[in-house]
Amino acid sequence: MLKGLTALAAAAVLTAGCTASSVDSANGSGDAEGAGKDYGTLPFTDILSMDDGAVDVGGKEEITIGFSQTCFNHPWRTEMVESAKAEVARHDGVKLIVADGNCDVADQSNDVADLISSGADAIILSPVESAGLAPAADRVMAANIPLIVLDRDVPTEKTLFIGQSNEEMAYETAKQMIEDMDGQGRILEITGLSGSSPATDRSAGLRRALKEAPGIEILAVGDGEWVREPAVTLMDDWLTKYDDIDAIFSHAEESSWGAQQAIANAGRCDENILHYTHDGSAPAFEWVKDGSFQADGNYSPYIGDIGVRAALMALQGESIPGAESYVEPGQMLQLPSLPTVVPENAEEWIPKGWGGFEKPVNPCA
Repeated sequence: MLKGLTALAAAAVLTAGCTASSVDSANGSGDAEGAGKDYGTLPFTDILSMDDGAVDVGGKEEITIGFSQTCFNHPWRTEMVESAKAEVARHDGVKLIVADGNCDVADQSNDVADLISSGADAIILSPVESAGLAPAADRVMAANIPLIVLDRDVPTEKTLFIGQSNEEMAYETAKQMIEDMDGQGRILEITGLSGSSPATDRSAGLRRALKEAPGIEILAVGDGEWVREPAVTLMDDWLTKYDDIDAIFSHAEESSWGAQQAIANAGRCDENILHYTHDGSAPAFEWVKDGSFQADGNYSPYIGDIGVRAALMALQGESIPGAESYVEPGQMLQLPSLPTVVPENAEEWIPKGWGGFEKPVNPCA
């Protein structure tokens, strides 16, 4: 039973549970609270496409899918959940329970255990940290429950891992940086959360590109944790230490915004330090358009709907089209890469970006 958690059903707010997380529950009825993102705006609806309507899983009247989300501290994460709700809203008799892992391995592990004990028919997991959530994934598989892993992988058995290639995305962004810098200069790298598979892969993409540009030096690398505040602290220290910085390669837009604030605080806006970032929000695309960012790796959060469809297919015993064996246990569905957003194509991509939040003000403008 999910404790201490708030569940939003079609007509009421329910409370249950035993962890400090929160849960948002949506039913496949198209209700206002559970309908999620406008389905027609999602970018990957042709992948594992499925007709509207009820899904037959052994004649069950209600199918419950548990979704253990990393945390809700970042709009990219909440938008992923909204895309999952959009899929659920298309199928009568399907219920989605979403648990907030509070960006904590122990909390998220407890959430997964609660979803298992509550009788979830399938579980979607987007782990806060890859290795740390492997035992939780093992428990799901041991319970013979289909496990769909989104965005960040776990190095253990699962039914399916779904994600874009973080390495390829970062490689393309880094190539743009190299071109803009004519292959020469000094850069800083602000990573995502250390130990998470996207951070590892984005670093790998950068380094693969830099093998082709020996004239570019990485001055320092720091953990930005995907959010703004750690990047401010890192940049405060680096701006004190380094007098000559040409560019910042950030794994996340939030880190780039934090770095720019630190640059402004230090009175170094006139140095025109370049920014190369990732995550694909509409406000960041606007920063690319006006030249505040030079490039943004286009990484969509709208993959929750694919996760729901994969879970329903697995429950029906269907094979997953396009799924392949890969270096980790289980199978992977590799999503197509989206183009790097640069000033030349930013206007085209702004309407396709995620995030309804207001564009941050550039403190150096």
